[in-house]
Amino acid sequence: MSLSAYSALLCVCNEDKSEWLSVALDSMLCQTVKPDEIVLVQNGPLADSLDATIYRYKENNPEIIKILPLPDKVSVGLALQQGVLACSHGFIACMDADGYSVPTRIEEELGALFENKVDMVGSDIDEFVESTDNVVAHRKYPETPEQIYRFAKRKVPMAHSSVLFKKRMVLACGNYEDFYLAEDYALFIRLLGICAKGYNIQKTLVYKRVSEDFYEQRRGRKYFRAMTSFNKKFFKTKWFGYRDYVVRSIKNCLDCMKPNAARGLVCNRGCVEKDYAR
Repeated sequence: MSLSAYSALLCVCNEDKSEWLSVALDSMLCQTVKPDEIVLVQNGPLADSLDATIYRYKENNPEIIKILPLPDKVSVGLALQQGVLACSHGFIACMDADGYSVPTRIEEELGALFENKVDMVGSDIDEFVESTDNVVAHRKYPETPEQIYRFAKRKVPMAHSSVLFKKRMVLACGNYEDFYLAEDYALFIRLLGICAKGYNIQKTLVYKRVSEDFYEQRRGRKYFRAMTSFNKKFFKTKWFGYRDYVVRSIKNCLDCMKPNAARGLVCNRGCVEKDYAR
């Protein structure tokens, strides 16, 4: 087995679209360092169009595509938890079912992981609407292990859909857990808590699709309750200091009250640069 053998991991649910999934899968299959397997978690029953797309890719790539069907839909965290256990290789590359990875993504991330002697590598990302030619926001993340650790005290320190990590470290920290819209942040905190080191490549290697629905998820009572529960849990574990806890809670409260039209305004204007919101 190659020292750089890796599994790509994604979760597909009924809300995804077959044409988006095709773009995501094609971008991973066209990597300069190709995946040894793609673990595709089917999170509950899927529409016929999605099923047809998945099995077409399976038929065309029988040795690479590995399907993990879940009979009922569960949270993203629990679905990814099962996906990690199904991955056969020591490195796992996360991806979204509606995203796009540039062809050199994995080559550059593996190179940065070995060069910097870290356990997980991510990159900046560009958010787009409809087409990667229509970028509406650039999200920049801290670069070094020390910067990532400090940043994670208040915000998500890495773009989940861009991350390549060591499977053994994910298992050592307890794998993904069930956190609504924060399963990635929870995982990063627990990885950093066991002294895992991260590094972010300071360029865009992944494109993330956004829409009004994306912004709608991050407001309202359900989101506020989820963030309140998240903040309390990691305050009790002493990851968040008192000031971090207060600042995060106020920020989450303001985000929840912000009109959706204001949150999605970025979809209707030129590209802006911003850090992550949660």
